[in-house]
Amino acid sequence: MQDNDECEKIKKIQEKMDLICTYLNENKYPIIKVKAEELISYFEGDAPSGDTTTLQQVLKTKWLLIHEIVEISELKKMDFRISFDLLISNPTEVFQAHLVATEWEFHLAKKEGANIWIRKRLKNVKSWLNDPEMTSSHISKCYDLIQKFS
Repeated sequence: MQDNDECEKIKKIQEKMDLICTYLNENKYPIIKVKAEELISYFEGDAPSGDTTTLQQVLKTKWLLIHEIVEISELKKMDFRISFDLLISNPTEVFQAHLVATEWEFHLAKKEGANIWIRKRLKNVKSWLNDPEMTSSHISKCYDLIQKFS
């Protein structure tokens, strides 16, 4: 059973997420509802890629929160149960969802003129190309993102 502090924390996270979900709906992203508990669970494990982004960073940055909500929504569309071990058990599908989320993140950031954010994040996309586990379709999508948003 959760104590009051934990319940309050989850409630605050859910409120923040609900605002982003409304924003995504307004911008024509076909979202599947994401619960705060799912976002928290998704961040409980270590990313095999070495990504060190924390839940606290995500909750403080609109673009990262958009990214994570879209990523989880995409995974739910693939009928996955959201948990930290998805990164290990289904890396190809997670990266596919990650690329969809990145495109939405960039699209919405560009729409709002957040060009500095996009330039910063394009460096991440370029670094993903060094991953030897990348499929040819993922590599192609990374190059598409670089070309479209540079």
